[in-house]
Amino acid sequence: MQTEVRRNDDTFSLDTVSSKSYNSIVIKAAQVARAMSQRAKADFDRLKAIDTEQVKLRAGYLQYRDLEDEKQARAERLRRTASVVPRDHIDIAVGDQDEDEFNSYIVKVSELALWEAMLAVLQETGEIQLFELQHVLEQFGKKVTRRAIENAIVVHGSEFRAVSKGRERFVSLKR
Repeated sequence: MQTEVRRNDDTFSLDTVSSKSYNSIVIKAAQVARAMSQRAKADFDRLKAIDTEQVKLRAGYLQYRDLEDEKQARAERLRRTASVVPRDHIDIAVGDQDEDEFNSYIVKVSELALWEAMLAVLQETGEIQLFELQHVLEQFGKKVTRRAIENAIVVHGSEFRAVSKGRERFVSLKR
């Protein structure tokens, strides 16, 4: 019996497998790169569309923000003013449906901070003598002392200005 000589070239087989493996990695990397490139183009196109849409909406958005700022400022002023003024002096004709909403802005004058009550009065009077401010606040039900008013002026110096003219002391808003 003759044995056949079998040709076994391990190097050839290993190179072929290695070559096939390398080619599949390169192919996968190329596919991933192509997909990433498409994603980048889609993202860039969408960003351009978003910028265009934002430009269209910007004026409306800025108007909304301005209205929101004005609404907040007016709501704060209404809370201060409606809380300081005695109920029998409030001359606002509100309907039944609006009365609850209006009353939601009102807090007891005793719960209103002194500086807020002072701010409400000074927004209407401009400048007022310190003792007159104390008297007005007491008439509205806010129990205060001259010392408490002086302290509020110092603590909230960005809001109030106090000036002495002879023996008289005047308080006004800084704005």
